[in-house]
Amino acid sequence: MSSPEPSLPVLEQPGQVVTVLGLVAASRLTAFDWLAEDTAHAPRAQTREALALLATRQLGRYADLAAAAEEHDAVLVAAAEPYLEIIDEIGRRTRSGDWWERVVRTVVAGGMVRDLARLVADQLPDGPREVAEVALAGQGLTGLVAAEVTRATTADERLDARLALWGRRVAGEALGAVQPVLGVVESVGGTDVSGLAAPALGTISAGHARRMNRLGLSA
Repeated sequence: MSSPEPSLPVLEQPGQVVTVLGLVAASRLTAFDWLAEDTAHAPRAQTREALALLATRQLGRYADLAAAAEEHDAVLVAAAEPYLEIIDEIGRRTRSGDWWERVVRTVVAGGMVRDLARLVADQLPDGPREVAEVALAGQGLTGLVAAEVTRATTADERLDARLALWGRRVAGEALGAVQPVLGVVESVGGTDVSGLAAPALGTISAGHARRMNRLGLSA
């Protein structure tokens, strides 16, 4: 007989709502930063334009997140700061050697951070949860990068192997951020969020496998 699934916490105290909104905001700010860097080094003008547009869209709902935090007398960027430190560490540990590694990192690590933020935000009350869901909605980055990667790796098998290995390394670093992120969430309001760890690892691992498959790389 299988063990019952752990019940997931409801994060409804004002401080909890704000800290989760901060996590969502941190994921969007980082996505903007990484995409802006990717844009500057894109190999083709069309790709540069598409990445630039995607970068600006990452902050398209930032004002809504800030307004939701203000409803609880909080400043969004202050709530985002501890998460930015954690996510920035992923970036420091995965310094890319070229544009291909850089953009794969954005897709892989950025996607995993977004999946984690979405899972935590799912525990919010209806209003702020809906704001978070809209801010975290996908915008076509994986498909765009997949087209570029496929074009390049079809002509270069060594690049294919290198990016597959790189994607696995980036995923390992992103997975290592799960517990620190949940630690920040738990520190606000004192709610035990350990029940989120297993679902988070499963969700973001599955999402990573799907993204690597779309990129045509072995997970």
